[in-house]
Amino acid sequence: MRGVRFNWNFWLLGILLIGLALAMGAAPADLYFEDDFSGTGERAFFEGTLDSRKFRYVEGEYEIDTTNSKSYGQSVLIEDLDTFRAEVTGRMVSTNDPNRGGFGISFNYRQREEGSDFLLFFVYDRGAFTVLRYLDGQSSVVHTPTKTRLFESGEPINLKVDAAAGHFTCYINEAQVVELRDDKLTSGGFGVFAYAGSVARFDDFRIYAEHPAVQGFTDDFAGERLLYEGPLGDAHCRYEGGAYVIDTTQTESIGLSAYPGDHPGFMYPTALNFEFTAEAEVLAGSALGGYGIYLRDYVDDEGGFNQFRFLLSGGWFAVEQSVGDMPMALAEWVEHSAVRPTGINQLKVRADGEQLTFYVNGVEVYHCQDANPHAGAYGFFVSGESKVAFDNVVFTEL
Repeated sequence: MRGVRFNWNFWLLGILLIGLALAMGAAPADLYFEDDFSGTGERAFFEGTLDSRKFRYVEGEYEIDTTNSKSYGQSVLIEDLDTFRAEVTGRMVSTNDPNRGGFGISFNYRQREEGSDFLLFFVYDRGAFTVLRYLDGQSSVVHTPTKTRLFESGEPINLKVDAAAGHFTCYINEAQVVELRDDKLTSGGFGVFAYAGSVARFDDFRIYAEHPAVQGFTDDFAGERLLYEGPLGDAHCRYEGGAYVIDTTQTESIGLSAYPGDHPGFMYPTALNFEFTAEAEVLAGSALGGYGIYLRDYVDDEGGFNQFRFLLSGGWFAVEQSVGDMPMALAEWVEHSAVRPTGINQLKVRADGEQLTFYVNGVEVYHCQDANPHAGAYGFFVSGESKVAFDNVVFTEL
């Protein structure tokens, strides 16, 4: 599911008094992330269909519809925080579950290659709550299901979790109901969860945590012009309409544009460990050869060309690598529901040592290893006979 553009390790330094306060469950005061689901700001949560489960922003709320599924629905923000407060207001709209189903707030979420691990603070719509752990493909009960009169069936319920390095406290409508420790999942991301066969809606999702110092930059193409402007053979690069446009409509050749190594004062001409996020939209042509992001681009000691490419086309994605001028497909063209066939798609690449992870609209779509991690250039790729606009770049050094 869709995730936000931050993946920094988080820790807390301070005097003993602060440490003791956190150990008792006190939450950070800084607003770290917020989504009121009005749709007026950044839409950080996933929108689309996975199998028969639907996720969407609707009427000022975020809806997970699992009516036609036997699986739960979950939408998360990928993070790695260990001390935070997560809160959301949720309500059950409908369910075909004889026990009235339920919904919850997931936290300490960890993505892995074949699934995910997380803790779940879950409320049954019939009037009960529990805490569950999903780990290595198995679920277990951390807190026994308990009846409560803190809410009525169908009404909006405020859920809150204070987490501090494995110690967590849970609240329903501001009343504390759970205080536990968990040493298996002590950090991660967070999100919202709906039981199978149900429709649940959420509002006012907030995360409170300290903001660590970030090394990197953003580029909305409205300020300083960092990228090349001008012809690339028969292709052309320009700033246009508040975006950066690579136009190859008059050629079958590709168009490449990297963040410059010779721009005065630019601190990140090459990168090894980083996250790079950008929005992209096809303005003309079909981009049959794909468009997107390239990274770790360098020339080896023998003069060979090396590069990874993360590409979209229609509702499909591909991941390619060139080693010593020899191109190969790591992920052949794959159709995926996270890729929008038209309109804006957000691409993100996380490169951390040998690990490379690729996301479309917040959903992880591919993971692989780089056997020879090497710092290199990074930027935008557009195949021939197409025109693509890029916008809202976020670069974070890991």
